[in-house]
Amino acid sequence: MCLAILFQRPAGRFAGLCIGLLLGGCQALVPSQTPSIGPSLDAAVQVLASPGSSERTRAAAATDYRELVAGRLPSLLEDAARPSDILGPTVPAQQVPPGVQAPDAFTDLRPVTRSRVTVPGLHRLGLGLPTIVRLASTDPNAPRAGYQLPRTLIALPADPAATCCTAALVQPDQIRSVRTAHGETAVAMDLEAPLDATRATGPSLLSGLVNLVRPGRFLGQPRIVFLEPFDPVKRPLVLVHGLMSTPQVWAPLVKGLLADDQVRANYQFWFYYYPTGKPVPISALQLRQALDDAVTRYRPKQPMVLIGHSMGGILSRAQVSRVTLEDAATVVPDIGILPDYSATRRALVFAPRTDVSRVVFMFTPHRGSRLATSGLGAWGTRLIRLPDTLLREFGTLADSLVGSYGGRLPNSIHGLSPESGFLRVLDATTPQVPAHTILGDRGRGNLAASSDGVVTYRSAHLPSAQSEVVVPTGHSGVGHPLAIQELLRILHQELKAGSVPRPLPSARLPVAAG
Repeated sequence: MCLAILFQRPAGRFAGLCIGLLLGGCQALVPSQTPSIGPSLDAAVQVLASPGSSERTRAAAATDYRELVAGRLPSLLEDAARPSDILGPTVPAQQVPPGVQAPDAFTDLRPVTRSRVTVPGLHRLGLGLPTIVRLASTDPNAPRAGYQLPRTLIALPADPAATCCTAALVQPDQIRSVRTAHGETAVAMDLEAPLDATRATGPSLLSGLVNLVRPGRFLGQPRIVFLEPFDPVKRPLVLVHGLMSTPQVWAPLVKGLLADDQVRANYQFWFYYYPTGKPVPISALQLRQALDDAVTRYRPKQPMVLIGHSMGGILSRAQVSRVTLEDAATVVPDIGILPDYSATRRALVFAPRTDVSRVVFMFTPHRGSRLATSGLGAWGTRLIRLPDTLLREFGTLADSLVGSYGGRLPNSIHGLSPESGFLRVLDATTPQVPAHTILGDRGRGNLAASSDGVVTYRSAHLPSAQSEVVVPTGHSGVGHPLAIQELLRILHQELKAGSVPRPLPSARLPVAAG
């Protein structure tokens, strides 16, 4: 298998460069005569390993180290294809520790020679060249462009005078330090660059507008998308976005949560991506189906935690609530004559999931929003065009409701109106798992009369919630530091209430160099 490397060095000292490296029986593009980097590399390692080095000196040494390794990337990746070499000649390949991988396991690799630090907990200063590797996958829950994952390329000279080095490609959240000729040294880590590069968080928010007004053009089925390959040990943290949005809205929140070691060790991020123009009960049904598919396929050992923003909170509440046939009859009077397999009946009659242990509602309009009935809401409803296939599948629901909506099946904006029959039925239920509320207040009045600009406090407040935190922000403030702080508290609480938390990785790469 061949590995394509996309390599861009910083402007100024270096020009942009693209190197194609072919491994696994292919010829590497390496000059026949290359200067020795062993002494310079050893000098950088010595500074990084010294406890007396200042932070500024260590940062300069780390930069020098990255540039030296990046300049010899093709040959070092060839060395990393034999990861047992860096462990010493007595370590057989089958005993290579977890967290060490051969480069040819990935489709391509991109070095990160300069880190952009916006969330400190996603970075660690140390030895190694952080990289973004792409792992292609045919799994239906993988991002369409493949997984973008963090790896660090470690290179060490066999001795200070050596021409070059032995090397290993490691997972920096698993391999946290290495033993060098100059002492124990932390492994460099950059988890932020892969998060910026990933497509797991969905296309741009402009796509969210298209998915709202033309849900029939949504590519494929509503689906669960994983941030990283499935891990059977970690518990799924399912993020459900709201109206006119995509999973990209979660990007700042995901960074804030992943900066926490315990969250990284114990949770895996799942995103629900769906067109938001469909009627609310239909989107809730499709979320239930998407979760069923993922659970059936992967069999996670831990229960899920649901986090829903805005309308996504309504869809999440439907997963942990019970609506009976009698309740649903207040929305569709003739629902009792429909067979159990009817899409309309399954959208309106449901039981709480048994594989969800906790739910968090963020800026959720449990009792609707007046914006749905305002002039802006009316304008939005006129733009939405539901596909004919949806109208045919939910014909009974349409026949029961069109009288109130001008002869048209109510879309998601209708479904968020305070007059929505489905919202009233759902609001009469109590979530069957511990629930938490995070809501916004723009500070324009007392709390009872406050609003996040879209959802009032009275609509977002849930009396049965175990906790409620008011964040001084507007409706889109899922990435607000106080919101992230509260989510971290809830996620840690979930770990204490459930099984024993997974211990933090403390692996050390026992490098035998020097």
